Amino acid sequence: MVAPPVRTTEDWLRIRPLDVRQGSYGRQNEALRAAARSLRGAVPILQTVFSPLTTARKLSTDKLFADLRCEPDALEAALQVITDTTIRFALDSLEAGAHGVFFATQLASSRMLTTQEYERFGRRYDLEVFAALRGQAQFNMLHAHGDDIMFDLLATYPVEMFNWHDRLTKPGLEAAARFPRLLVGGLNEHDTLLHGSEQEIADEVRNAISQTDGRRLMVGPGCVLPVATSDPAIRAVVRAARAPQEQALYA
Repeated sequence: MVAPPVRTTEDWLRIRPLDVRQGSYGRQNEALRAAARSLRGAVPILQTVFSPLTTARKLSTDKLFADLRCEPDALEAALQVITDTTIRFALDSLEAGAHGVFFATQLASSRMLTTQEYERFGRRYDLEVFAALRGQAQFNMLHAHGDDIMFDLLATYPVEMFNWHDRLTKPGLEAAARFPRLLVGGLNEHDTLLHGSEQEIADEVRNAISQTDGRRLMVGPGCVLPVATSDPAIRAVVRAARAPQEQALYA
């Protein structure tokens, strides 16, 4: 980005709805449509959707925080426009063949905001998106990006899966008792998966399973899988994840 679109408080009021079938949004869902057509339902597809407040920060960088505290009305006007556009994009992705969304929030962190601030400027608009997807998506995954996440607040979201950097920040997967559905994680995507041996990868998988007693866990990275992850590393994850089930069959 050469310069953020929002550089003054007044710029929030200039934000207008987008046609989600044009530009970057349109290209994303055309790519998804092509993938869905090729896969024919063989695997589930989740479209990445950023939370409205995350999008607002990307439009303004750190000015967001000053306006959130000093000019909240202007920010909230923009957040509603962003939310409406986000909903249209998410619904269009379902029409294109997605089974749900990978909903990423990058500001539900105590390093960024207070819980009260996130409830007003984040959660409120996040839940509008999920309300629009109710009855349309088969399942959705929530991804909390960053350190010191607001786990208990996010655990109340109406999602089927919850993913965060469990190897890099608290809580670990022992938090399963605080979220009643499926946790996704257990792997350090930037260290173990990229640089660890197959044995170290397998050990991390087994540790993740032991943290949850093998219940309500989908083994996966704490965030997006790096494109440099090798095929042998992925195979090591699959083998280690399947091993407890295979042992149980012959027990």
